[in-house]
Amino acid sequence: MNQQLWSGLATTAFLLASLSVPSASSAQQSQSQDDIPDANVSLESEIPELNQPVSSADRLTADSASSTEADAVKVGEYQSQDEPEAAAETIAQIQPHEMQGRSAATVYVRDIPVLTFLGTSSNEIASADPEVKVATPDEPAGGVVPTAAPTPAAQSNDPTWRATTIAARLNQLHHDRVDASAITVNWNGDRQNYVIQVNNEELVEINADTILPDTTRDPANDALQAANRLRRLLGNAPPLEEIIGRPQPQLEPESPNIVQRTIRGIASWYGPGFNGRRSASGEIFNQNALTAAHRSLPFGTQVRVTNLRTGQSVVVRINDRGPFSGRRIIDLSAAAARAVGLMQSGVAPVSIDVLDTPVVNRRSR
Repeated sequence: MNQQLWSGLATTAFLLASLSVPSASSAQQSQSQDDIPDANVSLESEIPELNQPVSSADRLTADSASSTEADAVKVGEYQSQDEPEAAAETIAQIQPHEMQGRSAATVYVRDIPVLTFLGTSSNEIASADPEVKVATPDEPAGGVVPTAAPTPAAQSNDPTWRATTIAARLNQLHHDRVDASAITVNWNGDRQNYVIQVNNEELVEINADTILPDTTRDPANDALQAANRLRRLLGNAPPLEEIIGRPQPQLEPESPNIVQRTIRGIASWYGPGFNGRRSASGEIFNQNALTAAHRSLPFGTQVRVTNLRTGQSVVVRINDRGPFSGRRIIDLSAAAARAVGLMQSGVAPVSIDVLDTPVVNRRSR
């Protein structure tokens, strides 16, 4: 019986021991699971950013910044590559200089002189109002010379400023790939001058202060040659043959050629600087009319002027006084000088037939 009792106790002890093992294991597992959240909480408290979700706005901002930085590099590289090409687009340059005692600036296109702008003569500068200081600023203690902004009137008279303006326009026209055949020259009746136009917009006016660098002393020829140079240099367009609206010499009534007397001497001509001004007779001078200036012949006198070098002759009306220098005895208008072949030489020996009454046959060879 005692043996049975010990056997039962042993069985009971074995059962209790086996039941206690899962419980301890379960407790250990539970304890381990409880420790994991504590570790996670500790990690989050130390680096909270790791567990915060990244918003789409933050992601877009970061992507945009990265893209912008990349694009900026690309734009910079593109611009730096284009700089040599942009520099090559400059075809017009200017050269300040002096011409016949006057300040001047010439515009060169592809190293070819196209237009010369004339300014004030040195004598005119010297005789300026003494109260007006011309280019003589006092240097202050700091060594910086103050300069006042030029007035529009001063700029319009400054040949360098005018040349720079035209050069900039020519460079822009070249950059825009202008059709060179759109460059024309027209006669402006209101201003009594020739105007070079591009696509019917004025580029430059040819006058006494704006001439061809190798001037022919004929405003019409200067304008035509300057326009043709621009047509060739900006696009190899064919040259122009005529000027649109070019005025023709004005003819006056005539009657029989009755010669009162003949005079011989040197003739000259004038026009661009006096065109539109009042002549000695009170009449407005028109360089395209067949007129002339003489020292003493009565106003309205008709004279036939013959160029002894070319044999060409023209009848003109005296409406002004001059010339008053040298052996010159008559000053012809631009139209009259052109009629007898006097434009290129400027002066020539002539014979003057003083006519009794006006004549119709104005020009002969």
